[in-house]
Amino acid sequence: MKRTSFKKLLGGMLGAAPPTLWQPAGQPYPRLLSLDVAGFAGREGLYAIWHTGVRPQWLRVGATADLGRALAALVHTHWVVTHEGNAGIFVAWALPPPAETVRMARYLAETLKPAFQHETFAYDRALDASVLSLTCSLPPGTRA
Repeated sequence: MKRTSFKKLLGGMLGAAPPTLWQPAGQPYPRLLSLDVAGFAGREGLYAIWHTGVRPQWLRVGATADLGRALAALVHTHWVVTHEGNAGIFVAWALPPPAETVRMARYLAETLKPAFQHETFAYDRALDASVLSLTCSLPPGTRA
């Protein structure tokens, strides 16, 4: 008799996995510096950036009213320029309902503790204490 793992059995019972929040789904995550941001202009959403280097590190997560402008401006921040040499800086993005972006970004900032989350960035929405966090799926490669 063939053995079936509990994980496979449960997965079969529950159906297919829900779609991922993070994009680009099913593709390699692009480097921030080579991303064509034109398609993001005026779109509200979340972003997460990280470097892979010797000691991979989350750099920042944010909620923004204009992903195109935010991602284009991030390229010029001093900490992105400094960390680009650490095997590149990669980006993932999500387009949740607008009412949830700040709440999700707060959850991600609290959970991942990105190195440059405390830096002021004009295109990000504020993640102050008055905003309740909203649990969401973690960005790609994150080990919970």
